[in-house]
Amino acid sequence: MIHLSTILLGELRLCWQLYPTIDRQDMATAYEQMAQFANQISVGSLEQYDILQRTAALSRVDALEKTLVQLNQVSQQRSDLLHQSSHDLRGSFGIIEGAASLLELTSDSEEDWKPFLAMLQRNLANSRRLVTQLIEVARLEAGQETLHIQPMDAGQLLTNLVASYQPLAAERGLLLKADGPAALPVECDPVQLQRILQNLVLNALKHTPTGLVSVSWTRENDYHWIVSVQDSGPGLPTATQAGSLPQLLAPSPESTAAFGLANPAADAQQGATIQASSSAFAHKGEGIGLSIVKGLCELLRASLEIESRPGAGTLFRIRLSTHWHP
Repeated sequence: MIHLSTILLGELRLCWQLYPTIDRQDMATAYEQMAQFANQISVGSLEQYDILQRTAALSRVDALEKTLVQLNQVSQQRSDLLHQSSHDLRGSFGIIEGAASLLELTSDSEEDWKPFLAMLQRNLANSRRLVTQLIEVARLEAGQETLHIQPMDAGQLLTNLVASYQPLAAERGLLLKADGPAALPVECDPVQLQRILQNLVLNALKHTPTGLVSVSWTRENDYHWIVSVQDSGPGLPTATQAGSLPQLLAPSPESTAAFGLANPAADAQQGATIQASSSAFAHKGEGIGLSIVKGLCELLRASLEIESRPGAGTLFRIRLSTHWHP
């Protein structure tokens, strides 16, 4: 605006020099109009600046409100998980206490006390597992988990993992399948990847009464590879109650986290899917395991998609980067 005013003032002065016979009243009027024009520009600029500042402030307020809603949802989800975990722990300790009391009343016969001893061992193992999972969730939330990215063969790791769970699958009368290339070179943290798959495979074997559990992996393109765990179990029974079944059945948008880029739509849908799925498993005490899977996927910059149909089974699909980008 200052530059424009300087140009106009210069033009008036040049006109006065070139045409000194111009009526003084006309020149005074011209100067007055120029001053009014400059004032209007100044006022308009200030008003526009004020509007822009108000718009930016409203946008920041809206973003803060959305963030607060998300934080409240995360806090509620954590509260639900802790409540369910404490309930499961109380139940296990109650059974342990009852079994210990009955042991005191039984005779020295092995047939009398052996069932109670087995009950003690089983519930102690469940309690230890729950406490370990709570510790893992706490470490993930505190950012204490570290990554050790290295070249690895994902195909070999997954083949060995499936083979290690074949005895458990046979014990439960389930077919455990592995489907993928024998060799799949990628850059990843083998320990964290194995933790993710262990949680998903164990959960599938535990909650699938009949049928099969399938672990498959493949290279999607030059940038990503996919590993999936599918079961023929009961599915997520509360998915329809949560009103999120369409979200569960629709794959989430491609995550760009591997390239350091934000994808709010993918993050929002993935968060909603995880929340609905955690609620679905909460009655079985598996919400913590799924929270661990979610946290480890975020640590590895992987996207987690879930497809589920009540009575037909559940599919967990994880998309990871083939090459790690620091």
